[in-house]
Amino acid sequence: MPYFAVADGNNGVNINKLNIGMPCSNIVCATFNTNLAYEVGRVIAEEAKENNIQMILAPAMNIHRNPLNGRHPEYFSEDPYLAGIMPGHQSKGLEDNGVSSCTKHAVANNCESARKRNHSIMTERALREIYLKVFEVAISVHKPDSMMTAYNAVNGVYTAEDEEMIQGVFRSEFGFDGFVMTDWNSYHTADVVSAIQAGNCWITPGSTDNTYVTPIINGVKEGKIDIERLRSNVRYMLRIVQKRTGKDLGIL
Repeated sequence: MPYFAVADGNNGVNINKLNIGMPCSNIVCATFNTNLAYEVGRVIAEEAKENNIQMILAPAMNIHRNPLNGRHPEYFSEDPYLAGIMPGHQSKGLEDNGVSSCTKHAVANNCESARKRNHSIMTERALREIYLKVFEVAISVHKPDSMMTAYNAVNGVYTAEDEEMIQGVFRSEFGFDGFVMTDWNSYHTADVVSAIQAGNCWITPGSTDNTYVTPIINGVKEGKIDIERLRSNVRYMLRIVQKRTGKDLGIL
């Protein structure tokens, strides 16, 4: 496998060294300037390449729902159209300049308290018109190489386990064709087997032993994971690695 490194970086390249700090996302968003959002993506991409980073885990585009959410500087707006159109252009700025982006956190990830156990309860209309709408708008601007599911559950289902959301909404309705990853250590609350069957391609960060491999193997043997879904998950991920590294992995 070719080298493929990821780093956080909504507003820069987070690799524990001095880097160019971009204005936080809500300040960029307040300009209503899509060209500026694109340029932020471009500058981050150029610095990422200088540091041999192939993917930036950004932009984050959850809705500003509660002012006590400590991650608001990462997010863009309380308005779903604006919160989608601006990060959509930032994502395009990253990828036009050779670095993968990862839109996150799908979906309704609007609270840091009990972040891995929090449940967002809402009507279908609110989910569609506000919380999913931001991703729909962003994907209409630019289809990103990847997306990240959230820690939280929505209406009783952890997003990492939500096959209807990943396969039905994002892939079938929105036309997303990149790979899906969990948020870091989501397996503390979400089930690995269910997450793979739902369509997560990378269970982050994973481990160097078989802790998260064995449940997947057993899930296939027990019929809980469709082998074709597993193969599809891997194919989605390797396509992006092949695309960004220029290494021929034989993936169509």
